[in-house]
Amino acid sequence: MYLKVQLGPLKFIAYTENGVDTIKQHNVNVHLYVDDTQLYACCHPLNTVDTHQRISRCTADFLMWSASHRLQLNADKTEVIWVGSKHNQTKLQHHDVTVTVGTETIQPVDVVRNLGVWMDHELSMKQHIIKVAGACFHQLKTSTTNSATCRP
Repeated sequence: MYLKVQLGPLKFIAYTENGVDTIKQHNVNVHLYVDDTQLYACCHPLNTVDTHQRISRCTADFLMWSASHRLQLNADKTEVIWVGSKHNQTKLQHHDVTVTVGTETIQPVDVVRNLGVWMDHELSMKQHIIKVAGACFHQLKTSTTNSATCRP
């Protein structure tokens, strides 16, 4: 037996609205996409402990909400990034900046991909430029190789 349930945009919003409320009660911001939920919070470097605790409590509550709505968070695809200047990044070295999702502890990364844009922890766009330039050079190399073999 095969059952397919497809929610239109309005039904999807109605279905996930309580999840947004669950997140916002922790003073955490959220962006929802079809298969992606992004949580974010801003803080002063001296308040990282409070922000870490809010995010951890928020993910625990959202995990319970998801399970009650027959949704599953994929901890393997979960990424954490702390964004700030080099000076503020050094202040994070003395704090626990991991986030727990269910039984998984997520270590922060230096670069994440967000809607096709590679963002690093300093928002310098270096990684995005490197990735885009590499893809462009690959396409140029491929097209020049193909055009050379097509000549009479």
